[in-house]
Amino acid sequence: MILAGKVRGIVLGHNPAYIILRSMMSVSISNGFAISPCITLTWLLLTFFVRSKWRKLRAIMGQSNSRLSEFQKRKLIHEFRTFFDLNKDGKIEVKDFQLAKKKICEMSGWKPGTDKYRKINELFIQIWTKLDEDGDANFDGRITEEEWLNMWENFNKRSLMQATKENTDGTKNIPDWLEKYIEYKFDLLDRTGDGEIDIEEYEYVMSEFGVPSKDARNAFLMFSENHEKKVDYDYFRELCVQLYRSDDPCALGNFINGRLNYTD
Repeated sequence: MILAGKVRGIVLGHNPAYIILRSMMSVSISNGFAISPCITLTWLLLTFFVRSKWRKLRAIMGQSNSRLSEFQKRKLIHEFRTFFDLNKDGKIEVKDFQLAKKKICEMSGWKPGTDKYRKINELFIQIWTKLDEDGDANFDGRITEEEWLNMWENFNKRSLMQATKENTDGTKNIPDWLEKYIEYKFDLLDRTGDGEIDIEEYEYVMSEFGVPSKDARNAFLMFSENHEKKVDYDYFRELCVQLYRSDDPCALGNFINGRLNYTD
């Protein structure tokens, strides 16, 4: 509310043309003078512009609340525990990414020394380095659940400020490390490398992360709209952005990780 008041003050009260016209209107009325049609028209146009601008800013701020809702926290904690904290010790460390690399290379048959092995190793180093920079608040080389949630709230704040400044929708922004992580996740799920994820590929990979086969298949049917939507990279990225940023319980991206509900 305080931010909204400040923004509205900038749009309305600090606009020189608005102040001058308002003064002219006040003086004319107080002295009993008739207001010219030119001033009246200008006043109406300026008022329309200001109100339109304010509505857009309110919409942007409404779309991107910097505080995480309980629903968002449950989603993010599920991601933390299922796909990042692989050794289940309550924190994300570089060894979790080493475990992920080992799991993926074994699943894919990529042996040390091969190009695929080298590429996934370099990718995970890049992801961990950026994630550590963003999330490790006390610089101890690990990210706790609390730091993980704080990282996302801080990112929401930065996105809100940027969206307000640029008059854009800040809910579609994601961190640099997540862009790389989404690319890796898509390649992991697209087992045949044909540029699309099918239900068998999805079920197989999700089972490696402890997702029951029935849940995986039902989740796929949900976000693919019963196979009506082709799950290519662009659509997969859109779903992932919804998972990490959206506060809408009906967003299809909520199912991309094989979870059917976040009530428990």
